[in-house]
Amino acid sequence: MGRIKLIAFDLDGTILEEGLVIPEETRNVLEEALELGIKITTASGRKLEDQYKILQSNDMGDSKGWPHSLIVNESQIYFLNREDYEPFEAWNNKVHQEWIKVYPKAREIALEEITRLQGEGINTQLYIIDEDAIARNIVGIRFENVEDVGMFEEYLSKRLLNNEDGLWCNRNHRLVQILPKIAGKGSTVSNLARYLGIKPQEVIVIGDAGNDLDMIDSYYGFYPATVSNAEPRVMEAVKKNGGYIASQPISKGVAEIVNTLVLNHRI
Repeated sequence: MGRIKLIAFDLDGTILEEGLVIPEETRNVLEEALELGIKITTASGRKLEDQYKILQSNDMGDSKGWPHSLIVNESQIYFLNREDYEPFEAWNNKVHQEWIKVYPKAREIALEEITRLQGEGINTQLYIIDEDAIARNIVGIRFENVEDVGMFEEYLSKRLLNNEDGLWCNRNHRLVQILPKIAGKGSTVSNLARYLGIKPQEVIVIGDAGNDLDMIDSYYGFYPATVSNAEPRVMEAVKKNGGYIASQPISKGVAEIVNTLVLNHRI
């Protein structure tokens, strides 16, 4: 593989250990990558304020000068500018304008599906809706049982594919999310890289769950990697697209990926 210029990593299940901790050993490996001039970004569905708190508690963020950017809500980009993270307004506004157009339909579909599922005895709830959904460009349906999620995601994907509402869905463990087609981690990382003048093949993306698949599949041309605790379908996608599957879980796996692919320190 060629020279890497951008590393994008998911948070939950990918780099965050129990207690929302990113161990010092992993941070040190990422800092070695920084010394090579590599840019680093999160690629998470978490809110901006959540990411602020997590980074600050792990001695990262604006006080340390990295990550250089944050991807929040799977669709919004914030750049580090001296002492704060500021919105990439051109991109964020574009996504939000598209979301405002399709949100009423997304809400309608979510309410219809909740009613149908509960009528079938499946325990679900609207997890992201109304003001929160409008701000985050996502409507979320949470399931009590993980066994019910897979079949629903498959059904809903087909339903959204067969209409022209400009919507799609993904799954993050027990949460199924409805998003505008312009949103998602893959599209957002792609636009971030384009803005930075970085080619897709110069980007490593690291994730563990279904909502990481759109940046891990081959559509955008990134180099995919995952950790040993990832969902089987994520591992399959990484393997299919010639990526790297770490032998270690969570933060140790991220350190292994960076050591092996960027720093050339074989584990």
